[in-house]
Amino acid sequence: MSGPGVLYIFSLLGATLIALGLAGYAWRARPAPGAVALCAMQLLIALWTSGYALELSRASLTEKVFWAKAQYLGIAFIPTVWLIVALHYTGHERWTSPRRLGWLALEPLLTLGLAWTNEQHGWIWSSVALDWQGPFPRLAVIHGAWFYIHVAYAYSALLLATILFLRFLRRRPFPYRGQAGMMVLSVIAPWAANGLTALLNPFPTVTFDFTPYGFIVGGLALAWGAYRFRLLDIAPIAHETIIENMADGLIVLDASHRLVDLNPAAARMLGLDRDRALGRPAREILALWPDLTARLQEATETREEIVLGEGEARRFYELQISAVQDRRGRVMGWALTLRDITHRREMEITLEDRERFLRSLYEVLGAALESQDLRSMLQVLADRLGGIIGADGCFITQWDERSRQTIPMAAYGPLREIYPTLRPQPGELTATESALRAGRPLPIEDVFNTPYLSPHIAAQFPTRSLLALPLIAGGTWLGGLLIAYNTPHRFTNEEIARGEIMARIVALAIAKARSLEEAQARWREAEILRQAIAAVVEAPTLAEMLQRILEQLRTLIPYDSASVQWLREGYLEIVGQSGLPESILGFRFPIPGDNPNTRVVLERRPLILPDAPAEYPVFPEPPHALIRSWMGIPLIAQDRVIGMLALDSHEPGFFREDHLRLVMPFVNSVAVALERARWLEEERRHREELSRLNQDLEAFAHMAAHDLKQPLGIIIGATEFLEKDLNTLSAEELREHLRWIQRVGKKMHRMIEEFLLLASVRYTEVPRGPVAMEAIVKEVLDRLAPLIAETGARIHLPESWPTALGYGPWLEEVWANYLSNALRYGGQPPHVVLGADRLPNGMLRFWVKDNGPGIPPEEQARLFTPFGVRDRRPGSHGLGLSIVRMIVEKLGGEVGVESAPGRGSTFWFTLPAADSAQQPSGEKSYG
Repeated sequence: MSGPGVLYIFSLLGATLIALGLAGYAWRARPAPGAVALCAMQLLIALWTSGYALELSRASLTEKVFWAKAQYLGIAFIPTVWLIVALHYTGHERWTSPRRLGWLALEPLLTLGLAWTNEQHGWIWSSVALDWQGPFPRLAVIHGAWFYIHVAYAYSALLLATILFLRFLRRRPFPYRGQAGMMVLSVIAPWAANGLTALLNPFPTVTFDFTPYGFIVGGLALAWGAYRFRLLDIAPIAHETIIENMADGLIVLDASHRLVDLNPAAARMLGLDRDRALGRPAREILALWPDLTARLQEATETREEIVLGEGEARRFYELQISAVQDRRGRVMGWALTLRDITHRREMEITLEDRERFLRSLYEVLGAALESQDLRSMLQVLADRLGGIIGADGCFITQWDERSRQTIPMAAYGPLREIYPTLRPQPGELTATESALRAGRPLPIEDVFNTPYLSPHIAAQFPTRSLLALPLIAGGTWLGGLLIAYNTPHRFTNEEIARGEIMARIVALAIAKARSLEEAQARWREAEILRQAIAAVVEAPTLAEMLQRILEQLRTLIPYDSASVQWLREGYLEIVGQSGLPESILGFRFPIPGDNPNTRVVLERRPLILPDAPAEYPVFPEPPHALIRSWMGIPLIAQDRVIGMLALDSHEPGFFREDHLRLVMPFVNSVAVALERARWLEEERRHREELSRLNQDLEAFAHMAAHDLKQPLGIIIGATEFLEKDLNTLSAEELREHLRWIQRVGKKMHRMIEEFLLLASVRYTEVPRGPVAMEAIVKEVLDRLAPLIAETGARIHLPESWPTALGYGPWLEEVWANYLSNALRYGGQPPHVVLGADRLPNGMLRFWVKDNGPGIPPEEQARLFTPFGVRDRRPGSHGLGLSIVRMIVEKLGGEVGVESAPGRGSTFWFTLPAADSAQQPSGEKSYG
């Protein structure tokens, strides 16, 4: 094949590539109008041009005929598809229904079938041969009859597509004109190439077809349209479609004010028959607006609002009149646009009315919030709201959540004064409760025939119809707003809506008033709490802190009695009390045990007993027989329970959850303060104990160096004397010296035993129990019999002794020290009286009275300290009374002395009474 032949073939393949590229572009542009049809058309063009290139490249007649038939897929369908593209693009897609497309496809399908069966009939090619003239062999064909029929059909389709595009070009803005122009050019180019084919080929034989080459020009035009004018990216919308489907009405008048067009929306708005109205004068079709025709005569443009119809049929329209001018500015006619604004205007009217209503409500709310208290505020609301709505009555109630009852608060109307004094009977159903339970307005047209109101309540009022509105804010039931009419009344949706607005306003006012009251109460509570915590924390000692806790606790919760309890190993011990007997101090409750204290400690959370005697039988017993409700709160410091507070009330159900809310910050703070104070107290005691131990150690060393040195020196001297003069002493003198050494040795033994007892009492734990004091005193008197005989003392004993709690061996040492001191330092001869008294706090006081010279006040303070009084008489070592103090305090008592110069001395000690003191294993369980 020569060079020109190759050039022809490659140009056709270039057209094929252009068509394929445009097909891809059109496919991506979906769903733009005509995109799918344009994609199909470009694929058919690619098939035609590539088929023609293959036809030219073949040398045999058979192969050329085959590719010529293949081209008929494009030749047959391209005109039809091009027409479909034009219909879609120009807004006439209604002509591309499936049925019409089916009719359009009949001719292409028939043409394609005839081309592939041409050998049987010759309707497409009546003669087919090879033409060897020219640069390459070509088909030389003489077309049959059907070919010319198809040409006529194809030219008609292309002509119609061209006309559609040209019409579209007339009044379309840029870039639509550019898009349509490129499409027209892409149609004309193949058409012109086809005409060139007819001119250059001798009739009736055709040897070369220039039509596929026209697609090269057409493809380039479409490519330029896609690049320059964004073909299919900016898709046109048919003007007619827009007009026909406009929601607004459009009326077009000519210069003579005759109707030349109107869309369906305008015909519907004016109630006109479109076909009959066309051509009629404007004064006839616009008879409802006589002034409108006058303005048209004046040639003025305007925009105004018009109203058609009355009552429920009333409609509001916005009318706009615009002049239609030609290129020279002359008025060619008028365009009237009608927009239905009924819904908007009705909403505006409703909103204006509601705005006036809301303005009144806000004025009411402002006046109400100026009130000093909640009740007066509600009365202002009832009076003002009743005047706004024009009802016969307006009632406001509150809901008491604790009693689950309705409380009348304020009223507008004849019942204004007596309404707040009314109270529904228990179990009676109120309209407020019904509305609150429903959570919505309840319109009640007949108060005597409704499930929402008790007939007994309805009979007390002149009301016949009622709108019950719940007052709810933040999910909390506040009460109800009741709008009443004395005659039967049917509530409209607008009345219910306004009622809901009023209910929200009232609920807002109540909630705000309550919030303000609660805020003020919280502020007062916070201030009281701050002062209470400060008073407790500033206490100088632990004992003072315990007392202040109970005092400040009463300012927060008005209890009748209360106690502070320490948690020790296996029990709680009362260490502070208020409103309870003094004897309760030191009482212990077993943990765990059958008592509410155990629940508080083990569960680590507060406990409220509304009816304590019903839950724990021990409460009806003295001394807590008056307790009816009880509250226990754990004291927790560093995540450890250190004790608890117990509060008592004589009123059943007195303690509530809001008491806990109020007191818990106080309890949490004082728990930390208590733990710190207890730690500091223990630290102080440890320091004092260490200081005392150091003093005792120093005194002990001094005593060992002084008091033990003297008898040891005597013994050593005596033994040396005996060793030296043993042979010169008689047996009686020898026995006398040995008795003397024995007496001195016994004194040293007694001193050492007292040293050991003093050291052991401090750290030894002994079991405590009831002791028979008479037997102990008798044992001591027998032990001191030689001293009693030596001093000639007279001793007086009581007729009976009470039973105390203690430890017998230690108490024997106490009596021995007191009695030996009385015998040694009493009168001449000693007159000693022993006795016992019962104290109000449940303790027993035992005493020893002598007739000695008495003790000066400055020495009394040092009597019970180790080695505090050095020498009341020669040979005294001063350990006895310090041992007494340590023993008695270890057993839970106290020691002391009452003395005056010349009037003798009374030494005493106290112990718990066995018949009233509480043991650790006891079963007491009250607070």
